[in-house]
Amino acid sequence: MNLDIDVALKKHVEFVLRKMDEIEACEQLSIHNMADLDRYAHILRNLAQTHEAIMK
Repeated sequence: MNLDIDVALKKHVEFVLRKMDEIEACEQLSIHNMADLDRYAHILRNLAQTHEAIMK
């Protein structure tokens, strides 16, 4: 796998996890925060699937 792609995927994962941590740190989650968490979970799943496809 191209090292640049691997690094980019890892940076995207780190960014998404950091954003999720920021939202989860809030004492009260709004409906918008919950929607953001759901969206970020989908993004993580897509990044994992991309990584898996590239590794094949």
